[in-house]
Amino acid sequence: MSGRIKKRFLQGIIVLILLGVVYYPGYKKVQEAKSENRKLSEKVDLLVKENIELEKKLELLQTDMVYIEKRAREKLGIVREGEIIYEFVPEEQNESRGGAVR
Repeated sequence: MSGRIKKRFLQGIIVLILLGVVYYPGYKKVQEAKSENRKLSEKVDLLVKENIELEKKLELLQTDMVYIEKRAREKLGIVREGEIIYEFVPEEQNESRGGAVR
């Protein structure tokens, strides 16, 4: 009876090994796909948030004259007539330019 149990045990081990060999590659692909899906979902969430922010900015650029003026002043350096702009240079930049004041 001992030989019979050993034979059954070996058959069971062989079946388990065969199942592992057959199903492991598929299991691994499923796990990789889940991981990729998580990464893509996170990216989509970030892009949705960015899109909402861009839509808000677009709405402001289309309707809010104060915002338009602010952006033009920041990005294009536009000033009103008679206005004087003072630009303060951080100490580190000032020293690297030989102490010149802008």
